[in-house]
Amino acid sequence: MSRLRFPLRSALRDDVEDEVLHRIWQEIDARFPGRAPRRRTWSAPAVAVVVAGVLGASGVAGIALSSLLRRNEAGPLRLANGAALVAVEAALDGPRGASVALADGSRIELERGARLEPLESSGTTFAAALARGRAVFEVRPGGPRRWTIECGLATVEVVGTRFSCERRPGHLRVNVDRGTVLVRGERVPDRVRRLGAGEVIDILENPPEAAAAPSPAEAVAPAPVRQTAVDSPRAAVAGGPAAWRELARDGRHREAFRALGADGVRREARRLGVRDLLALADVARLSGHPAEAVAPLERILGELSSDPQAPLAAFTLGRIELDALSHPAEARAAFERALALGVPAGLREDAQARLVEACARAGATAAAASAASAYAREYPGGRHARAIEAWLSGR
Repeated sequence: MSRLRFPLRSALRDDVEDEVLHRIWQEIDARFPGRAPRRRTWSAPAVAVVVAGVLGASGVAGIALSSLLRRNEAGPLRLANGAALVAVEAALDGPRGASVALADGSRIELERGARLEPLESSGTTFAAALARGRAVFEVRPGGPRRWTIECGLATVEVVGTRFSCERRPGHLRVNVDRGTVLVRGERVPDRVRRLGAGEVIDILENPPEAAAAPSPAEAVAPAPVRQTAVDSPRAAVAGGPAAWRELARDGRHREAFRALGADGVRREARRLGVRDLLALADVARLSGHPAEAVAPLERILGELSSDPQAPLAAFTLGRIELDALSHPAEARAAFERALALGVPAGLREDAQARLVEACARAGATAAAASAASAYAREYPGGRHARAIEAWLSGR
């Protein structure tokens, strides 16, 4: 075996192309007949032993190891231009917000007046604080770092997704466009909430039910109807048909769902207008009952499809069917309907991309390729291009 001098990092300097690395790995696989090639997730020390021992050529091994060591040494997250990441503040009176492109392919968009302060950065962790304002985070899926965003009223944990945080005095809103995040905090229901694509949570510093405690005189007075509606699901139904609406407007979707009672969503879906049907679907999906959200959305698309909100209903239905219910065929039909009805411009690119994903997951290869071509024509270099490539290849 060739003897390599340590430390390796100081001796190995040459860069290597991915094609060369691929040939090296093929050579390694050839030395172990009967073992199928697999995805390379070995650590740099293990790779050093295998490459040097199997190939027996310190020059070639050194070239491969140089690249592999650099890939495993992620180090602190930096800006795309290599500069260190520092606090970023978007001027309140500026023409637009601030855009932060990061070296790992992630991106942060700050609206005017927002401020983001980095707290910790390493090869496995990135933490930052959103001091104020609204920021949209697009975290590259499959990256080496777990992101943590401190937002005062709660902490958002994520590996790879697209989401936004909006922080105002006494109020935090987290909205997930793609992927999954965990929201943790004392004011979060059950102290932790998992949000999937299309889900929103509003966290209040002083929620309505936590208002000032009643005085002794008030404590013995008959409780008003609204207070009873909050405390008792059965009484909430008796409190009037608007009880669930009031709870939903306060962001208390679980209580709103309980207030509707058994089969309440399906029952209400038979008679409400479009605006209330959308609110009803939100109550169902944001309370953890995505299957219940299908009925009100399908009624919009079946009986009220001429309403301007119908494209949004179709898009929401597609996300529920794909992300929450794992029904790709139904999701495909919903996204196709959303595009045909004229989904709002701000959602059109997402709808076209999600259509590709739905077709691919449903096994409709030709339809997925056709939808991908339509996306590429309409959005050359679009932000979902990499994800679409992965969906088409089955990764």
